[in-house]
Amino acid sequence: MTVLVITVHVVSALTALLAIYYVVKDLAADLVLLGAALLAALVWGLEGVVLLVQDLGGGAPPDRITLYGYALTGLMLPVAGIWLGVFERSRYGSLVIAVAVGTLIVLQVRLGQIWPAAYGVTSALGSGVGIYGGAAA
Repeated sequence: MTVLVITVHVVSALTALLAIYYVVKDLAADLVLLGAALLAALVWGLEGVVLLVQDLGGGAPPDRITLYGYALTGLMLPVAGIWLGVFERSRYGSLVIAVAVGTLIVLQVRLGQIWPAAYGVTSALGSGVGIYGGAAA
């Protein structure tokens, strides 16, 4: 799961940086930026499937509604960004994509706080504090 979390962070950050570059250069979203946003949505969807499998396999998230609400939101944000990027042919379409994929980073951190056991959070460097800032399990 750690590799997947890192992948979500890296893909989201690189896509957001690419989108910010498009905004600064006053470019509309093209297939490169739209493809990067699609990749972010696919990686996020993969993580949602892994969370679902862990839940069905005997894991017990403390708050399923919040967990799956965040997962669904994270899946739909890049899709909405792609949709707006296609139809808004100015730099504001690229800005929407930047905000959407930037939000994925925050949602990813929150998923780890909602269900730390799914992410194998025990402690960070033995300090008793989880990698997402909460107390270690």
